[in-house]
Amino acid sequence: MSRATSPYVPPRGDRWSLWAFIVAGAVITVWTAAAGAARIIEVLGPGPVPVEVQFAGAPAEIATGAAGSLPVEVESAVIRATELPGVSLAAGVAGPIVTVLTTATIAICLALLAYSTLSGRVFSRRNTRLVTTAVLTGLIGFSIANLCSTMLANGAVAWATDRQLDNLVFAFEPATYIAVAFAGGLIAAVFAIGERLQRDTEGLI
Repeated sequence: MSRATSPYVPPRGDRWSLWAFIVAGAVITVWTAAAGAARIIEVLGPGPVPVEVQFAGAPAEIATGAAGSLPVEVESAVIRATELPGVSLAAGVAGPIVTVLTTATIAICLALLAYSTLSGRVFSRRNTRLVTTAVLTGLIGFSIANLCSTMLANGAVAWATDRQLDNLVFAFEPATYIAVAFAGGLIAAVFAIGERLQRDTEGLI
């Protein structure tokens, strides 16, 4: 004879932690939105636009006083662009928007996951979809935002040097994305397995 099991109730300490997690997600989303809006205003504003540029070890020299200079290789720098091509300007606006939407989507998915755990439902198809959506959104969204930043930087360098320097450098760290994809896939698999085990044993003693 089987009997329905009582729903899982997280301990008080875990409930406080989950609520703190939800609040932190909301704060991060609001902060990202504010930073994104400030960046868009900065890009569209009348003044010079600070743009971070990645270089592939560009040679440069640092003055050391009367003795001369010190040769160095520049990996990144910030330039102030007074003029931007249309494509780069559009990318400079799209990048913060994509970042805000990506962050908000991840925060919403994880907040719903935390709330579901507070309600006593840890493993379910809905929670598995939430984890999968958060991981895929992060990988795709931040990759697009990174591409927009690269387009902005390359356009700024090209116009600042009258196209004498085409700095085609895509700032991409594959190891980071591979690690995130692996960890996200593992977490999604754990939730899928947990959901199947819970479904198979639900209602049994």
